[in-house]
Order: sequence, then structure tokens, then C-alpha cells
Amino acid sequence: MRNLILIFITVFTLCLSCKAQDQKPVISVLGMMHLHNPGADEVNMDIGNIHSDKRQAELKQLIDLVVRFKPTKIAIEATLGDTLWSETYYTKYLNGVLEKEISEEDKWRMSSETVQVSYPLAKQMGHDKLYPIDAHTEFDTAPVYAYAKQNNQNVQLAEFKELISSMQNDMKSISEGSVLDIIKFANSDEFDKNYNQTFYLKHLVSFGKEGNYIGTDVVAKWYFRNLKIFTNLNRIVTPKDRVLVIYGAGHKDILVDLIKDRADWEYYDINTLLYFKK
Repeated sequence: MRNLILIFITVFTLCLSCKAQDQKPVISVLGMMHLHNPGADEVNMDIGNIHSDKRQAELKQLIDLVVRFKPTKIAIEATLGDTLWSETYYTKYLNGVLEKEISEEDKWRMSSETVQVSYPLAKQMGHDKLYPIDAHTEFDTAPVYAYAKQNNQNVQLAEFKELISSMQNDMKSISEGSVLDIIKFANSDEFDKNYNQTFYLKHLVSFGKEGNYIGTDVVAKWYFRNLKIFTNLNRIVTPKDRVLVIYGAGHKDILVDLIKDRADWEYYDINTLLYFKK
């Protein structure tokens, strides 16, 4: 009898060990339009005063949905190694003194998704810090425009500019909706296919001839930046984690593909929550 009990305990322990080894971290990505509209992107959206009562109520609606993911870590679009936004200012936010103690040169970022979305989410989850995973890479389309004009690629250039103009008009229209509507759009297949993929994989790669890959080189830099971001994400993930990545929507399509390709990770589609009905 004693031997049977010992065998049972051994088998049970081994089963628990196997289960722990098989446990996968769960990763989700929330694509964002930059709420503070710094104008750094090729196409930008202005959603007005994010501090208005209307927009703040809409932000709360978004946060109340996304918090259901129950992240153990929140990764943000801040430079790798940053402690100012991931720890110092976040601690001031928790203590209710951020608006009073933030430096003058940083006040414009009070409107950013880091402060307006990531901080409230992290606070609700009881986190003591956030995780910066960004990596900077130059992204300059000016040489592409110059090459096109000098090498008789005016048709491609006109089509590219038409796409950008169309995107900008669409952004203006979409910005009139609620914050939740805007974020639903930023995380939609339509956004990925008609904007991200078309911008990079149809138009930009069309610039250059024969052995010249000037458009492709710009796209490669964009992919390289996202690979670095993915690498930084990889460095913070542990088997028991539920990591929410909050990033500019232009990054989401590539990051999601990379996350899905990790056989030892589980991807969670944030749209499950964005369309959640109580």
C-alpha cells in the first residue's frame, strides 16, 4: 500500500512538472493611434482634446474592456532602457502628482497613450512599473521621392502620394468617432491590409530599378525596427506571463505575425475584448 502511495505521488508530481513546462505565455497587442499626435508618422491623426470630459469618458470605456485581459506586464513604446516614463513618471502618476511634477519639456506627452491608457491599466492591475521595448531606426522617405523624380518613376510616386492623401482623409473622418471606434479601426484587418500592407509591400517596394532597392531598403529598416522591438519583448517574457503590448498601430501587423510564429507563445486577439458585450 505504501509503495502504491509513493508511486501515485511520484506520477502526480511528474504531471505537475510537465504541465508547468508546457505552460505558454500569453501575448496580446493593442494597436494605438498616437493620442498626442506628434506628427512623426507619414500619416497622422488628430482626435482633438484628449483631456476633455467626452474623450476621458471614452478612454475609460476602452480601458474597462482591455483590462479584462489581466496583463501581468505592460510593454510600451518607449526607448529600451527608459526609466523616466516606465518608472519615474508612472510612480508620480500613482501618487497623484504627475501633472504637478512633470518637467515642462515633457508636458506635451501628458496626452500620450502611455499616460492616458498604459498608466491607468497598469494601476488597475497593481503593477509597479511598465516595460519599455522600443528600438529606434531611421525611416526616411525623402530619398525615395528624390530617386523617383530623377529616374522616371513619376507614376509610382503619384500613386504613392495618392495613397497617403487618401489615408490622411480617412484618418480625419475616423477621428470624429469615439476613442473605442478609433481603436477598433486601428486593430482591424482593414487597417492592416488597406493601409500598412499596401503602404509598405505594394507602393514602397515599387521604387527602384534593376539593382537599386531604395524603396525596399526603407521597408527593410521598418521590419528591422520591428524585429528589434520583438527581440526586446522576448527578453521580458516568462512562461507565466500575460503581456499586453501597447504600440502604434503601424507596428501591430508585423509584431502579431512574429508573435504567432513563436510556437512556445500563445497569441490573444485584442479584438475579442474591443468587441466584448456585457
